[in-house]
Amino acid sequence: MGKIWVSTVCLMVLITSSISAKENRYFALYLEGSRCGYAVQKREVMGGKVISSEKTYLELSRMGTPMKLTVAETAIESPSGQPLGFQLEQDMSVMKMTIEGHIRPDGIMEIETTNAGNTVKTESVYPQGALMSEGLEILCKKYGLEQGTAYSVDVFSPSLMRAVKTTFNVGKREEVDLLGRVVELVEITGDFIFPGTGKTSYTTYVDSDYMPQKMITPMAGMNIEMIACAEEFAKSELEAKEMISGMILKSPEKIHDVNSARAIKYTLKPKTPNVQLQFPNTDNQQAVVLDDGCVSLIVKPVTGDPEAIFPYNGSDSEINKALDNTPFLQAAHPEIISLAKESVGGKRNALEAAKAIEAFVGTYIDSKDLSVGYASALEVARSRQGDCTEHAVLTAALCRAAGIPARVVLGVAYVDAFIDSGHCFGGHAWTQAYIGDKWIGLDAIFKGTGLGGYDAGHIAFVISNGEPGDFFGMAGSLGDFSIEKIETEF
Repeated sequence: MGKIWVSTVCLMVLITSSISAKENRYFALYLEGSRCGYAVQKREVMGGKVISSEKTYLELSRMGTPMKLTVAETAIESPSGQPLGFQLEQDMSVMKMTIEGHIRPDGIMEIETTNAGNTVKTESVYPQGALMSEGLEILCKKYGLEQGTAYSVDVFSPSLMRAVKTTFNVGKREEVDLLGRVVELVEITGDFIFPGTGKTSYTTYVDSDYMPQKMITPMAGMNIEMIACAEEFAKSELEAKEMISGMILKSPEKIHDVNSARAIKYTLKPKTPNVQLQFPNTDNQQAVVLDDGCVSLIVKPVTGDPEAIFPYNGSDSEINKALDNTPFLQAAHPEIISLAKESVGGKRNALEAAKAIEAFVGTYIDSKDLSVGYASALEVARSRQGDCTEHAVLTAALCRAAGIPARVVLGVAYVDAFIDSGHCFGGHAWTQAYIGDKWIGLDAIFKGTGLGGYDAGHIAFVISNGEPGDFFGMAGSLGDFSIEKIETEF
């Protein structure tokens, strides 16, 4: 799940550029002490518009498989900080995507997304009041650097395609080590907040001119650091950092025959005092916050109504959204429609059709590897390669093309062994399909690798539409808690 790291770093780059957008600034990127990438920022004024760009480059490794990931964002604003448009180019190792957005005076975003040679045009409402680079710089300078100053603002990220509520708390001046240089800087702390999916903290250090010099944020149990440096150092030889270790949660015990479990009750304990854990309540899992701050979470998979028909013809607007054609779930594309027909065959009810799609995707993706950062459903349909996320998005898109509402779920799933860990939970993605009046779980990669499919060993963090920003919510949950107790019901 390289998308998690790239999404996080892009948001960090955006915040640092927003605090002081200057020309040609370079940052070295570290993951748990390994220098695995760099970021560069540039600001220009052209034709009465302020154009701020940030490019992020990362080299990561997933169980020995190298990944090179690049994201370039551009914010277009008026000199007063009014958002006018944005651009995004990203290469997620196999998947290449471009997005161009124009913000009309009426607040509507006209968005054109292109990947796998397919272009999707959409419109949506720009988050009211959300700022980009220039606007946030103006706001930060307005508040100043006096200790104790606190404020918050919504920041729009093209990489995440959403606004992220961001808080700022100005701290004291202190001496900070910058790659051997000790400089007195002002500490600013805050949080990136996603409604319903928790928050992630950050700490940044700026000088008296608002020039950011260092930024640190925890992600999936690991620390990501950005440190201002010279171009030559930023672009010098990098060390690809192994990222899978941050996606593993140790289980307190081995779960015997997890596929046969009727339900599993988990007791989850926050690693940081006074941090409230958040998990979605769905047809398959229910979470209750206990008095001591722990969470009692019961995962009890539902089977779905065998009499339900498809395509879905209900009037529920939320359910109908799970049929939408989107830039990552291209349910209306002829290639996806053709695969959906092939996978469903002559199945007459929705449950059989969804299960047939799950099994089809499990074998259709014949190169199950970790070389893909994050691909859309159409790209997966063409490349036939990827890991759990690629299986999840293709399953969701095929279900939608067949008229079955579907969505992507991000969380962790239990396995008896993973890398060097025994009985653990690994970062995972799967699919939910709406059958009758219930959302049922589908796990194509588990089905295709002999692990059975969706079961009570799956803990959901985020219910997703397959959009990049949803991965940030998942990353914020990983590393926040430990699994203290497991009670299995057969």
